[in-house]
Amino acid sequence: RTVDASTILDKFMVGYQGWFTCAGDGQPHLPEHHGWQHWVTEPPSVGGRPTIDTWPDIASYSNSELYTLPGIGNSAGEPVRLFSSRNPLTVQRHFHWMAEYGVDGAFLQRFLSEVDVAHGKSGTRRIRDEVTNNVRIAAESMGRAFAIMYDVSSVAPNRIQSILEQDYEHLMNDLKVFDSPNYLHQDGRPFLGFGFESGGHTPQLTRSVVQHFRAVASEQLYLIAGTPAYWRMGIVDAEPDPDFLDVWLNEFDAISPWTVGRYIAGDDADYFSDTIIAGDLELLEMLRLTTGRDIHYMPVMFPGLSGYNLSGGKWPFNDISRDGGYFLWQQIYNVRKQGIRMMYGAMWDEYDEGTALMPVAASQNDVPLSNQFPFMALDEDGYELPSDWFMRICAFGAESVHDERMISAEIPAGELLDYWLTYAHYPVEMDVTGHNVTTEYRTSQC
Repeated sequence: RTVDASTILDKFMVGYQGWFTCAGDGQPHLPEHHGWQHWVTEPPSVGGRPTIDTWPDIASYSNSELYTLPGIGNSAGEPVRLFSSRNPLTVQRHFHWMAEYGVDGAFLQRFLSEVDVAHGKSGTRRIRDEVTNNVRIAAESMGRAFAIMYDVSSVAPNRIQSILEQDYEHLMNDLKVFDSPNYLHQDGRPFLGFGFESGGHTPQLTRSVVQHFRAVASEQLYLIAGTPAYWRMGIVDAEPDPDFLDVWLNEFDAISPWTVGRYIAGDDADYFSDTIIAGDLELLEMLRLTTGRDIHYMPVMFPGLSGYNLSGGKWPFNDISRDGGYFLWQQIYNVRKQGIRMMYGAMWDEYDEGTALMPVAASQNDVPLSNQFPFMALDEDGYELPSDWFMRICAFGAESVHDERMISAEIPAGELLDYWLTYAHYPVEMDVTGHNVTTEYRTSQC
């Protein structure tokens, strides 16, 4: 079915980084650059190191989508190949997977540090614009919703507002992203996200940014705040300034606490849900009853975490275990138990920190051979799983938020293993022109 992009409610959305580039995929962001971004610091053949732990399963990609990485070989002694987010066909494939597995769409991350033209970032903005256009075409072709979510990390606080203002005008006037029929809206208002979860910002700055967008936008916006996980209490990852609570509750239309890495196992996730999420919902319900202000709440869930190579060995390998999908399933179950109507899966394509929901190599036999850099497959924790295991879990999570499936605390491992006996594959001819290929992707055979 084609997703209804007119509402955020009853949606299973995923984050989409779209930040992988390879030598040979187009003009690099700088003339002298080697072309590889987010896979490696530079090709290992010249002394670079990988910046991912989980290794992608590339079996589904066509030859035209894959680029050879010099300096790392597979178990057969052949050079490894990787995909680029700049390739329109690849982004089509990623959105086709969303459609096949019932995921409603993606929040395309847009990093202020990469679009700061005044500070020499015209090359990186050009690439981000390419990916944005790829995402728009893919969402329209595959019947998915999409929206922009700004990440303000890695930018000095005194630069945030000016960069946001300039880039927003660019998105509206040059890229015209809101004109897409698949751009996500709520109550007739275009969706725009802001990630403030990294801290270091003041309530005054955050309020000023929001009020500016409210004032200059040609139409009213639906604004969602990516907040610290402990936004309500001002502890742990949240600034202690009590004025922040007023900002979150009175300036934004929705709240999405960033919980990646905030709990490390199923029991921790249970505790977080029963105390922190429950407390958040209680506060928002009290606000609704006393003021009539209805703020939506979109929890983030993630499959696991591993950033050893990304950090140059400073972070632990397999820091938060995927545990065969049990960890992700527990988070999905907890969200549905709370009666929440929307979910945010982090992230669809982030192999860097090991949070990718897209296909991961099934076994150690499928990852590169390296005595220097460890790589992770899905059998890391002792499970034999298909490479699309986490997309299957997302599919069941999406069905639950669509009220098509009742879920329990116990992961339905057998049903997930038999997934393709129940659901039909819908191979499509990938189309990068923006024409609609088909809107029927995923149907039960039962």
